[in-house]
Amino acid sequence: MPLVSIRTNVSLERKAELVLASSATTAVAQALGKPESVTMASVESGVTMTFGVTPEPTALFEVEGIELIPEPTEDLCLAFSDIAEDIIGVSASRTFVKLSNIPRGYWAGNRKVY
Repeated sequence: MPLVSIRTNVSLERKAELVLASSATTAVAQALGKPESVTMASVESGVTMTFGVTPEPTALFEVEGIELIPEPTEDLCLAFSDIAEDIIGVSASRTFVKLSNIPRGYWAGNRKVY
């Protein structure tokens, strides 16, 4: 049940946010070998955000999941960099990825604890 949260200082229309969320969901599911049906994505665009003291376009992709393994890190980094460039026009040099492991028992959904 991975979650990818995306924040960017680029303002996006709702349709572009949905394309971004869908693309990120697909990338996470493929890299982690999880079905898209259990992968969630959220997008916050137009947020106040700087990197290197400049407000130039930047993006942060955060992936949380139960017992993530390090192997897909590079694949996700590449996929998210491509997605950021293609969909929101953010350079790979200003796109960042954070992976967080959630221990079993600390993630719940559909009235179950996983």
